[in-house]
Amino acid sequence: MEWRRGICGICPAGCWVEAGLQGGRLVDIRADATHPLGMLCLRGRHAPGIVHSRHRLRHPMRRVGPKGTFRFERITWDEAYGRIVDRLLRVKEESGPEAAAVYTGRGAFELSLCDMFQPKGVAVSSASSVLFRYGSPNTMGVGALCYVSFAMIAPHVTMGRMLVNMFSDIEHAGMVVVWGANPATDSPPLDMHRILAAARRGAEVVVIDPRRSETAARTGARWIPIRPGTDGALALSLIQVMIEEEIHDEDFAQNWTHGFPGLRGYVQHFRPEAVEAITGVPAGTIRWLARRLCGAAGCAPVMYTGLEYSDSGVQAIRAVLTAWALAGQLDVPGGLVLAMRESHFPVNRSCNVGNPNPALAAGRSRFPVYTRYRGECHASALVDAVLKGEPYPIRALIVQGASLLTSWPETSLWRETLARLDFLVTIDRQLTADAAYADVVLPATTMFEIDSYMAYGPIFRLRERLIEPVGEARNDYLIMAELARRLGYGEQYPQSEEALLRFALEGSGFTLEQVREAGGMVRIPAPMLEYQKWRKGSLRADGRPGFDTPTGKFEIHSTLLEEHGHEPLPKYAEPAEGPIGSPGLAREFPLVFNSGARLQTDFRSQHHGIPGLVGENPEPVAELHPEDAAPRGIRTGDLVEVRSPRGAVRFRARVTEDIVRGAVECNFGGGGPVGPPAWRGSNVNELTSLARFDAISGFPVYKALLCEVAKVRGRAARPRGGGKPAPACGASPAGAAEPTARRIYLDNNATTRVAEAVREAMLPWLGEDCGNPSSLHAPGRRAREALGAARRQVAALIGANPRRIVFTGGGSESNNLAIKGAAFARRERGDHIVTTAVEHPSVLGACRFLGRMGFQVTYLAVDERGWLDPERLREALREGTILVSVMMANNETGTLLPIGELCAAAREGGALFHTDAVQAAGKIPVDAEALGVDLLSLAAHKFHGPKGAGALYVRKGVEIEPLIHGGQQEGGLRGGTENVPQLVGMGKAAELAIGRLPRAEEVRRLRDRLEAGIRRLLPGARLNGHPESRLPNTLNMTLPGLRGESVVIALDQHGVALSSGSACKSGSPDPTHVLLAMGRSEEEAHCAVRFSLSHGTAEEDV
Repeated sequence: MEWRRGICGICPAGCWVEAGLQGGRLVDIRADATHPLGMLCLRGRHAPGIVHSRHRLRHPMRRVGPKGTFRFERITWDEAYGRIVDRLLRVKEESGPEAAAVYTGRGAFELSLCDMFQPKGVAVSSASSVLFRYGSPNTMGVGALCYVSFAMIAPHVTMGRMLVNMFSDIEHAGMVVVWGANPATDSPPLDMHRILAAARRGAEVVVIDPRRSETAARTGARWIPIRPGTDGALALSLIQVMIEEEIHDEDFAQNWTHGFPGLRGYVQHFRPEAVEAITGVPAGTIRWLARRLCGAAGCAPVMYTGLEYSDSGVQAIRAVLTAWALAGQLDVPGGLVLAMRESHFPVNRSCNVGNPNPALAAGRSRFPVYTRYRGECHASALVDAVLKGEPYPIRALIVQGASLLTSWPETSLWRETLARLDFLVTIDRQLTADAAYADVVLPATTMFEIDSYMAYGPIFRLRERLIEPVGEARNDYLIMAELARRLGYGEQYPQSEEALLRFALEGSGFTLEQVREAGGMVRIPAPMLEYQKWRKGSLRADGRPGFDTPTGKFEIHSTLLEEHGHEPLPKYAEPAEGPIGSPGLAREFPLVFNSGARLQTDFRSQHHGIPGLVGENPEPVAELHPEDAAPRGIRTGDLVEVRSPRGAVRFRARVTEDIVRGAVECNFGGGGPVGPPAWRGSNVNELTSLARFDAISGFPVYKALLCEVAKVRGRAARPRGGGKPAPACGASPAGAAEPTARRIYLDNNATTRVAEAVREAMLPWLGEDCGNPSSLHAPGRRAREALGAARRQVAALIGANPRRIVFTGGGSESNNLAIKGAAFARRERGDHIVTTAVEHPSVLGACRFLGRMGFQVTYLAVDERGWLDPERLREALREGTILVSVMMANNETGTLLPIGELCAAAREGGALFHTDAVQAAGKIPVDAEALGVDLLSLAAHKFHGPKGAGALYVRKGVEIEPLIHGGQQEGGLRGGTENVPQLVGMGKAAELAIGRLPRAEEVRRLRDRLEAGIRRLLPGARLNGHPESRLPNTLNMTLPGLRGESVVIALDQHGVALSSGSACKSGSPDPTHVLLAMGRSEEEAHCAVRFSLSHGTAEEDV
């Protein structure tokens, strides 16, 4: 047997190995002990079996059986390319180039393939540009469900760096925090070796994970169990402790961040006691971890995909990065270090092609941030493109090194998608689940069978072929280069392995001959490492101090996310399908579903056909805690069925204390055509949901859904097992709070539920009744008539003439149109406006804007009840007063102001009078004509209508300037096609509200009963608002010693929704302006809560 040094070819990581060769075959393998990169994982040790597996594809094939079967016949490469090119050209001619797409997976991560075919201008990508010159913008891949959130989007929008330009300095760390990762199962296990070495020299290791992972066990780490999907809340709580205890890096926060004041206010809602109920992590542990993070002599984070797969994965990662920065652990020895510029070997990528039309890429409108960073379409868009033709049909697809059916949620949808394609090509080393629907299957080599290269920071090493290709298998790179040639643009890419190596080295200062003479490895000089580079100008191309971000600072408040309409702060979103987010669903599916923990014996759907590997895990396993298993009669080795709202899949049970109580961990990677029946029949993605994803990246939620586990008949087996005690998830039903049988909603001043009759009224206008109200044809007439009916319904609610109703997009728009429109129309008459200090932000904001435009604004004070004496208004009026704007009912306290008297006073002074009746309409009788107001604002969602619909009453003869210019819709006051479905819904809601007004007294009785009960529990509680002149549904009280936001969070865990007196919506640390204007102290305002009832509130709710 001959031993040769080389690079492992099982995965793209590039571990250095020695290969044992005999008779042209790989028969043995071991780590190269002469170099630090010499290492081998369990999968690598089975490389001979993988390379020469009986399941290897050896020849191109074409389908001869029905789709969904694996019936193929052998063909030549020329025949295969002929079929592929013919179909691609036909699709292009019939449907345009965008009707063809290419999808790449982890099997297409070989470095030269990525380097040469990645979209031009993209920092890191495994997507293929092979169809760009063909004209298609639709390249897509596994980046849409792995890596990009954690390694690209989150760090770059925060600090202008990506994972490739950062590293965790484990070697110098006094503490290592492993969060959302399990390095023990990595390929390669490099970080595991580094963490073990750190532990041996005395570094403290902490693992934050729903499972006591292999990493935790092997390092003796302190395990902090956490409910899946709540990592963002924990990170924000760490920040709250740092700020409260003043242990954060104050200089960094004040001088080098953008958005710290907003964050400081927002994290007030994440005190450890509140977050314990969310995450299950004890408050004391949170405080301990925050203090250790700030006090450690270097704290190195080891993180990865565990943080990506929740409803707010990008923001959770941003919160963790922010915690590290504020703790003083960014770019310091032993911390999270930013690499020096120009420290990577300069591989020539000049053959890269830019996306021919990224604006046309499928899914771009849904996830524009993802497309911005990857230059590709989002793979989730493939389903609608194929099944619905939205935004256009995709008919042909090439899948390289991937398995869509085993990696994406809701497998049944993807089966239908692949079955509906006109043409499908799969390229891989063995048959995949997708291949059942393929028209052509192409065999690819392993990386033991090719000549290529690897780059490790400043190091370049040749990847030398160790054995000849198996059968007729070809290098993945050459398969794509040949396809480009046959499509007519082969000159774009090197067409041989030798040409590829020479091309990659162009401009590096090395020739291929020099590299070979140096033993196959060269390196460029690396700059000496500096720390805190933002102080020294080492992070920016212009050499100026700061970060490479739009503001030049560490962007806690991300300007890029804000630009794309996303929340700019790293805010936490409770998993929508979880025990807190969906308590009703949790009654049927009470356990938190989690998947994605890697096994060392496979890699996703690969290697289940390798006897030496699959023998250690012959069946997929579902782990659950003994306290969850016992009431279900489940023991280790039982066959169980895991059920979710999408389906059911069988697993072998492993009962262990090494998982947080209330959660289930299911092995993934099953569902392929190779391996034991248990693996072939167990596809975990039958349980997951394509409808649950991170709004920024589009990443599916794999780790925070709901499920149930039931024992089924079957012979018991013995899966791997063992473990230590585990705390609970911390969220019902896994721990702290049981889900309520009925959620109690007492926040109706924020918004109301859409009435069922309203939804039914809207539905036809979201379907067949699609006419434009301005059109002359029958559908247009019907739409116009529907608007007329809605206008009449809304007018009836406020006692107005329908012609006086101007439809808008909501209450804030109505207020802006009234105030700005009146001010601009009457400027020649004066420039003085009067309002109060307790108005809605849309009124105050409009007035401040007009103040900057030269108008004079007087803000009237109210008394301690929030009430305004009309005499105070009379005193404020003067010559040149053109407008008075006073709300009818305060949204926070419910205080009703004397609008009739105030309006009369304004009229006496010659001013127009506007009232914001958004909070009043539907709760109390409102008669615009009787009141004599000139302008009155409404919003549908305050009286059980849809959001995004509003109205402004404009008295006859009153002139205002439009804010939106365009057509003559709405009497020329609001250009643009009317939103017929929303406005029809508003009309129906107004009609229903009239019928509910007689029941206001019953709502008032329940409100007073609630107040009396609170006073019995807290005798010192104080009412905020007028005791008599108040909305019948509103109760605002100060609860001494209890911060409002803490009460809100605590009651939310018990299924009760209300709001606090703090300005929570803006994340402001300041208390609400309304209560301060009423004379409350800041402490009293912070301790305020608001309950707002509705006609649907029941006796038992109170």
